[in-house]
Amino acid sequence: MIHLATPDIEKQIAHYKLQFDSQKDEEIEWRYQPPPFVVAFVAFIEAFRRIPSPDEFQKYYIDQNRDALQKEFDAKWREVSVRNRKKHALVARLKRAYPSFVRDVYFLALLREHGWQVEYDATQDVEGGVDLSVTHDGHKTQVHVYLDSPRSQQGRAKKNRRHTFTGKHLDVILRRTECKIVGEFWLPTVEHVELIKRGL
Repeated sequence: MIHLATPDIEKQIAHYKLQFDSQKDEEIEWRYQPPPFVVAFVAFIEAFRRIPSPDEFQKYYIDQNRDALQKEFDAKWREVSVRNRKKHALVARLKRAYPSFVRDVYFLALLREHGWQVEYDATQDVEGGVDLSVTHDGHKTQVHVYLDSPRSQQGRAKKNRRHTFTGKHLDVILRRTECKIVGEFWLPTVEHVELIKRGL
């Protein structure tokens, strides 16, 4: 992934508005596997060298995956009203996931700025549930970053059941009181960098 600086990320996201739809569909939330959101998020950053707004991200994801989504939705849900409801739920899920992608990219930049050898791999995120990989003294640690919230804890538990983890892993749990607040985003801080250091 291209290098973005933390001050630039903060400037880009400071006025982005996070709007979350209360509609949740259990099938869309936990069982349906759409084309990975994060792949489109990374592709946008690589193409435009900046963080997309939530609306830009939604549009970019749909544009990139329109044919695959249409084909699968048509096959799974033949009734138009059901299909439309499922589509709405998918967009709601995407918008709830969006802030976590911003946090991961910000933490990647922050760790690099503090001299750490750190990588992000969208494939490893999707297939292995790993947010970042930090290498220190020739040893790699897989890092999982998530909010201290019931929903995030539930998602983390489901990922733990879905994936078989090997090697060393470290959870970084973000609590609002310990985060840097930029606009409507909770972002990791130097204290979280130190947590990585102590965990290696």
